[in-house]
Amino acid sequence: MTDSTTLPAEARTVLDVIRRRRTVDITILKPDPVPRDVLEAILTAGTWAPTHGLTQPWRFTVFTGEARTRLGEIFAQAYAAGSAADRDSESALAAQRARALKAPVWISLELHVPPTSKFPLWEEQAALSSAAQTMLLAATAFGLVGKWASGAVMISPVTAAALGAPSLMGFLYLGYPNAGVPDSTRAPLADKVTWAE
Repeated sequence: MTDSTTLPAEARTVLDVIRRRRTVDITILKPDPVPRDVLEAILTAGTWAPTHGLTQPWRFTVFTGEARTRLGEIFAQAYAAGSAADRDSESALAAQRARALKAPVWISLELHVPPTSKFPLWEEQAALSSAAQTMLLAATAFGLVGKWASGAVMISPVTAAALGAPSLMGFLYLGYPNAGVPDSTRAPLADKVTWAE
């Protein structure tokens, strides 16, 4: 393995951000708002993700402040329209409404494939996935944590329609941590890589 102290400073910084990114539960987020300029920097980073043919098939709706109440109502409507056994339960719907208020920022991951796109759908989905990962890395650089949430209500056609999106690949929720961020590990490189030299 390369000794990280021999790497250029910029490379060390980038690699450190990649290693520090964590998927965290919504319960460890502070309620503190995230400044608009920070969110704009994160979103701008996302737009620099790889995109075959520069189709840029992503659109984002950012929910902060009181707008999260509207998002919670959308989540509840999507849950009620789904197949969960408790979809008619008021407590289950209330939990969906409350979920949206537990993170200070929600960013939709909307897939808008241009009608002129010559590329297969998986490439457009991969571009949006790359944008999501890039935004998560940028958020990490700003001291934020979060998760790419892709449960049933996050990708529901009901939620997509409410946002005017053809389809959704979920939401990012972000915030500042109120507790220590969990550590993580990965399998050794030797377990995953074959060198052909």
